[in-house]
Amino acid sequence: MADNKEKYIEWGHSTYIPIYSKPWWMDAVCGRDNWDVWLYYSGNEILAAMPYYLEERNGYKYITKAPLTQNNGIIFIEGKDRKKATQLGFEEKVIDEACRYINTLGLGVYEQQYQTTFHNWIPFMWHGYSVIPRISFIIEDTKNYDTVYNNYTVNRRRKVRKGRESIHRLVDVDKKIFYNEHKKIFEKQGLSCPFSYELWDRLHEACTKHNACKIIASEDEKKRIMSLIFLVFDEQCVYFLLGGNIPEFSSLETYSALMDEGIKMAGEKGLRFDFEGSVIKRIYHTYKEFGGVPRTYYRIRKVFEPEILKREQELQIKNLEMTK
Repeated sequence: MADNKEKYIEWGHSTYIPIYSKPWWMDAVCGRDNWDVWLYYSGNEILAAMPYYLEERNGYKYITKAPLTQNNGIIFIEGKDRKKATQLGFEEKVIDEACRYINTLGLGVYEQQYQTTFHNWIPFMWHGYSVIPRISFIIEDTKNYDTVYNNYTVNRRRKVRKGRESIHRLVDVDKKIFYNEHKKIFEKQGLSCPFSYELWDRLHEACTKHNACKIIASEDEKKRIMSLIFLVFDEQCVYFLLGGNIPEFSSLETYSALMDEGIKMAGEKGLRFDFEGSVIKRIYHTYKEFGGVPRTYYRIRKVFEPEILKREQELQIKNLEMTK
């Protein structure tokens, strides 16, 4: 379907494609040969597209979440003069066709997370898919910084002020330094970094080439990095992708100050700010304290191979027994 990719690239010149579904992003995080795209036409006009990452696990093919990628799913053209019922009917027709296409791929599992703007998931259920709700926190209007700042909780404003006072200067660090410092966040928890330097290098290079990213790091007087964040952005939104406190400096709250800087940047660009979601309680509360509004997005999933379903159910039973 190389021809489909070329048409998708051309379609993106006139259609908003969220950053996580842009062809250059998919090339960077998936590898050029590991992703594809399905297109929906009306006559010769493309009205919807579904980019997807394809990988093999234990002899089965999976459409699944790409590395460092919040969502993909179907991108729909919204008709300017369409009534809501007409738009929903159009989306249902596209989903029906997409499900028919997915059935031809010989998959073991289909699993994609959709954008927060997608809500018409019921047609997927009619095709036997499960729908799992998730939460992302978003500040929709960042243009007036004073208004945004006043929507922070008292506790978060205190932490932002403390963080500002603790920072000697803000810097844009080299990608190697970012990766090595970012690893410390996981090592403190006894974990290895969940993505390789090679993947990070490709993504950073692609985002830099397309003027779609910003690293912000905080330093103390000794030029030691205390916290850092990596933001990516498209035509509509700034997304917090990576970052956190360097463990030995976590009490200084410089990470809160960096997030505040990221929100300021979104306001300067006139874009939304998306914290992205987390089911971890402390992270959930952090995003809430910045005044982010919870927005539901959906993980759409279907298991096609009985053996995979059997394994998953056995694992669920085992985990249940271990909690007793």
